[in-house]
Amino acid sequence: MRKKKKNIPHYGNVKAINYRAIYEEKFYDILGQLKLPLMMVIFVTMFGTLLFMIVNGPENAVNGLFHTVITISTIGYTEGYSENVALNRFISSIFVMFAFPLGYLYGLVKVLQVLTQSNMGEIYKYWRMYKLMENVQNHYIITPYNQITREIMADFRKRKIPFILIEQDESKRSKIAEEGYNYFIIDEPHKRAVLLGAFIERARGLITAHEENTQDLSVIVTARLIRPDKDNFYIFATATTEGSAEKMKLLGANEVIIPQSTIGKRIVSMVLHPPSPLVSNFLNKIAFGERTDIDITEIHISAESWIVGKALKDIHLRKNTLTTVVAIVKSGGKMDIAPSGDYVIKEGDTLLLLGKPENIEKAKKYLTNPEEV
Repeated sequence: MRKKKKNIPHYGNVKAINYRAIYEEKFYDILGQLKLPLMMVIFVTMFGTLLFMIVNGPENAVNGLFHTVITISTIGYTEGYSENVALNRFISSIFVMFAFPLGYLYGLVKVLQVLTQSNMGEIYKYWRMYKLMENVQNHYIITPYNQITREIMADFRKRKIPFILIEQDESKRSKIAEEGYNYFIIDEPHKRAVLLGAFIERARGLITAHEENTQDLSVIVTARLIRPDKDNFYIFATATTEGSAEKMKLLGANEVIIPQSTIGKRIVSMVLHPPSPLVSNFLNKIAFGERTDIDITEIHISAESWIVGKALKDIHLRKNTLTTVVAIVKSGGKMDIAPSGDYVIKEGDTLLLLGKPENIEKAKKYLTNPEEV
């Protein structure tokens, strides 16, 4: 019989790093250190109980355990034996002299030492985080941790967009933990195993904003190697020059932003609207995602869409989704601002919708499958 050929992914035979398993192993290592001292404590206790049972009879097992424990704890007790008093005293004395330093003193001190020096609480915290992270999906992978990504993550948290942060600098761990992000990984983001460990195969996209463009390029190449479909996996990056931005797009980035250029354009936008700073700020806040209670999006109309050939007023978009069509971009690139209700929607049109984020999502479903809404 022929052996079944192993199905190797297109990006190579690379296994995802299981971060939960790493912390499980650390936890088991701590338990391994506790094994010997705990066994000594249990052995000494059982041995003392057995000696008292031999002297006083097997029916006194509970009394034997009780007297062993309080003898070792040096609490002392009122003797409850009417027979073999001298022998019970002798066993107790020998037991305290030898069993206490050899068993309990070493065992309990070692247990306390391991518990206080092993950071069990921190290990459990990370284990729990990575266990919960295994359920995340339709998320964004963000790298690294800097001022740009902090702003992105702050807005994502407001909008409840799931994300996983990857930062390779170990010294930033405590600062990241203080920020209270749900999921983060301290590792190198350009490695396939790391991105697979961040569940890139079920992610919505990736954002990379390193100070050095070479790092962004390596992350983009690795991510696009795993997720080659640009329509289903979006990569956003920052660049310092037009040349770097062009390279990033050629290597697979969907959009590349040059921060200096963006800042300049935004200042120009404010300068060009001095009579109406309110309108300018309003539009900028929508465009740059600073408003969380209102959003704008574009929806491309394909040939299969049920609204093709229908008048805008007949699809009852505002009535059913509470969103407004503020503009329509035709297939030739011409934009129709504030289109009338009589406009007939055509294949290749792009609708620009304005509304609350939850209503925007509702409109997306309505335009693809109205029965769901």
